[in-house]
Amino acid sequence: MIGRTLLALALTSGAALAAPSQPADRDALRQHCTGDYLSFCGDLAPDSAEVRACFKTNKAKLSPGCQAAITSYTKAQKRADLR
Repeated sequence: MIGRTLLALALTSGAALAAPSQPADRDALRQHCTGDYLSFCGDLAPDSAEVRACFKTNKAKLSPGCQAAITSYTKAQKRADLR
């Protein structure tokens, strides 16, 4: 369940997972966004498109730490995609 939750959190950034993310970015997503996932989207399957949509819908309600982790993850994905 935790592995699937991590994958769902990674996907909420909207970035494609074409390149592996940096472990620190994934750890930050797990650390800062798990509570937000459980609060806003926990009734949805962790690896679903509905979770990504839920995070986008609730973006303004997400904790500052989660918002920052998503931003960091998205930037890391864009850097990795440029390689």
